[in-house]
Amino acid sequence: MLLLAAALRGETNRLAEAVRKAGDYYRRGLHQEADQASAEALSSLENSHASDDNFDDAAATNNLGSIVYARGEAGRAEQLFQRSREAYEALAGPDDTRLASVLYNLAGVCMEQGRYAQAESLYRRSLEIREKAFGAAHPLVAEVRNDVGFLYLQQGKYKEADRWLEEAFRVWENSTGFEAYAAVALNNLALLRRLQGSFEKSESLYKQAAAVEEKVFGAEHPELATTRMSLAALYRAWGKNEQSDETYQQALALLEKTVGAHDPLAIEIREKLICVYPFGIRASRNRVYAGETCASAVAH
Repeated sequence: MLLLAAALRGETNRLAEAVRKAGDYYRRGLHQEADQASAEALSSLENSHASDDNFDDAAATNNLGSIVYARGEAGRAEQLFQRSREAYEALAGPDDTRLASVLYNLAGVCMEQGRYAQAESLYRRSLEIREKAFGAAHPLVAEVRNDVGFLYLQQGKYKEADRWLEEAFRVWENSTGFEAYAAVALNNLALLRRLQGSFEKSESLYKQAAAVEEKVFGAEHPELATTRMSLAALYRAWGKNEQSDETYQQALALLEKTVGAHDPLAIEIREKLICVYPFGIRASRNRVYAGETCASAVAH
């Protein structure tokens, strides 16, 4: 029994280490290494005797789900999140804050897949747990409020989206160390204003978000490229094509410098510019992003 317990602890440690490495690679923008590490973590989980009655395994499985989700494998991520959810419910009961995080992740998968009612139910359960544990003005509560706001935005419920996003922004704005999260809310509010036709307000919010991101991450970080892409899409919808092209090219130059020319967002920008300039991109300068289709780019 002691030997078995030691073996299981070793497998748990290997799984946790593989997941940690994959997450670290993703944060550093080393996507090839991250994909390899996450594949190793998945193999470790599938081939080990990792237990569903172990908090460390439950945490590693949830973290692995987040990494797999970032790779675009929503179905596999949902399976991992569901496994982690069941483990936490068995280990800690229905009101554990770690369970709230898993429910939040599951809700995100449902939202991306258009299962809005299920997503809202999961978000509200996560919100209930976090509010009970931390209070209404906590940054983790704001995280759920932001996503509920975006969920309503996706459904065209702009009034509800506005209220939830503003509440999230106010909490993050007044929470030390959460400036990057405030920028997320600003980006979502900017998209909301764009969809409502308030282009000047949307532009102001995108620029405010970019200023916050530059302060937090520095001037050469791919996060700024995503905001610039959204701003470029706004300019296109606004009919300001020259500003749109320039902003897209700024975003492309930043992505190529920081994550490489083969990054999916860099490829997407080049495709958009080719839609506008079918005979080539003008020779000046050549991650949820509020974009546009090629058809809309040509139309404006």
